Amino acid sequence: MSALTVDPAPGAELFPLLDPRHSGRPTATLYGEPESGTYRVLDTVEYGGGLTLPEPFGVDLDTGVFPVS
Repeated sequence: MSALTVDPAPGAELFPLLDPRHSGRPTATLYGEPESGTYRVLDTVEYGGGLTLPEPFGVDLDTGVFPVS
C-alpha cells in the first residue's frame, strides 16, 4: 500500500498503523504528508525494527515491544 486515505483530525500530520497480522509478518507503517485526506507511506518496518517519528516528535519507536497476535 503506497497511500492511505482517511478523514484526518485537524493537525494530524502523522498516522502510524500497527498491523500484527500483515501477510504473516507483523509490520508498523508510518503515513504522513497528508494532502486532500491522502497520506503517503513514509516508512514501513517489520516488528523488531525501529520506526522513527520525524520532528517535532524526533522519537525512535522500538517495534519489538509490540504484541504479535
